[in-house]
Parts: sequence; structure tokens; C-alpha cells
Amino acid sequence: MIVFVAGIHGVGKTFLAAPAAKQLGIRHVTASQLIREERGLQSWCADKRVSGVDENQAALISAANRLRSTNQKLLLDGHFVLRVTNGEFNEIDTQVFRDLQIGAVLLIEAELDTVIERLRIRGDASWTLSELRTLARREEAHARRVSSALGITYRNLFSPSEREFVDTVRLVIRN
Repeated sequence: MIVFVAGIHGVGKTFLAAPAAKQLGIRHVTASQLIREERGLQSWCADKRVSGVDENQAALISAANRLRSTNQKLLLDGHFVLRVTNGEFNEIDTQVFRDLQIGAVLLIEAELDTVIERLRIRGDASWTLSELRTLARREEAHARRVSSALGITYRNLFSPSEREFVDTVRLVIRN
């Protein structure tokens, strides 16, 4: 089973998912990590503007299929909406998530002031509060649409504690 941990940049997806996976004895990977490994290159910049979206999603599906063949439970963190090279936001097609065969979605959200500060600490000062607000709204709406279309579990967690996140993952992987 793949549990897709979603949310905008800087909300804490990897911060929460990596230790949770270790605690639960499951594997954690990021979508960007799988894409980089599969394609042998990175097609995004520090400001998170992505080129080659279709090629990236095909690479992600291929890598996920390879991992699924090991029958491991997997926490995969990534996005439902991407910032593309022209600065616009691009929703990832529902078919990508169907092809990934995700079994549940956990959407992580946080205060946008906190997120913008985390991004700046990472060296990305390219976001305005308005852009992050728009991206967060679109990420949440598309996560709900995809989950509904696939008939899978959807949970929205606002700044969850590590314990709350682990408990939620434990719950969705049991179902």
C-alpha cells in the first residue's frame, strides 16, 4: 500500500513522514527523490518551478511500480499541484495517482507564515504569502477531488504532532 503524504512545500511532509516510517517499520521516499533516481536528473530549481511535468510523473509511476513489487508499505510524500516554470500552478492529473495505486491520502497543512519562514531558511524567498495561500487552497481541493475519484481514504492534518501523524498513518495502513 502507498500512503501519499501531500501538502505544499515547507509544511513538514518529510519532517513527519521519515521518522514515522522508521517507527512503523515501513519505507519513506519523496516523489522528487524517486523522479531524480528514475530520470537521472532533476527538473526543478530551488524556487520549486518544475519543467518536464509529464516526464516526471511517468518516472514517478515507473519507480513506484518497482517499489510496489517488493510488497512494502510505503509513505510517499509529494504534491497534487506543482509550480511550473512560468510560475503558474499545474494540477497533476488524477490518472497519475490512479497509476501510482495510492491507497490513502494524508494532506498536511500549516500556518502560512510558518511555511514561508521555513522556505526562506531553505534559501527559497521566491514565494509571496498570496501565492502560498493560492497553492495551499488548490492543493487541498485537488487532494480531495483525487481521493474522491479514487474512492480512497483522505485525512487532513493541520500541523500535526509526530504522535498524531504516526497514529494516523497506523490507522490508514490497517484499513
